Amino acid sequence: MRSLKNGLFLLAFFLVSSLVSAQTSKIISGSTKFSVKFIMGTCNGTFAAPTGTAVFNEKNPENASFDIKIAANTFDTKSNTRDKDMKSDKYFYVEKYPNIHFKSSKVEKRGAKYQATGTLSIRDVSKTVTLPFEAKKNADGSYLLASTFEVNRLDYKIGEKDWKLKDIVTVNLEATIK
Repeated sequence: MRSLKNGLFLLAFFLVSSLVSAQTSKIISGSTKFSVKFIMGTCNGTFAAPTGTAVFNEKNPENASFDIKIAANTFDTKSNTRDKDMKSDKYFYVEKYPNIHFKSSKVEKRGAKYQATGTLSIRDVSKTVTLPFEAKKNADGSYLLASTFEVNRLDYKIGEKDWKLKDIVTVNLEATIK
């Protein structure tokens, strides 16, 4: 009888532990930076911090999931003319497609890092991508997630082929989740 009680207690403990570790978190802060080379050098810019939800625990990465949005109309390179052009239907078309969206379908640990595979949607194009990321647990229990990846802007109809502007954009995304 005692072993049955102990077994039930352990089962209940593990169930509660797994529910707590799989708790959905919100993005509480972050940043989205990008760079792209062009004829005059490198254009650096930002978008507003990502928003959305995440489920993440480094002990169970296979149970992780991310649903992240970035407001496309927050595109900022400190050049009003360029920023206005980039928000037009020629590039991001923010009136019709207000968000850049990533929703994961699988998360895996790869050595000391992780990778999230899912759908990246920009404008009216959605593609399956794998984004590498690092996770650091903070003292308050939150996680800092950081990813650097490249996107071919032409794959998502962001402008057209142009000898003055390179196709590959490097994105640095950080999010603190809690």
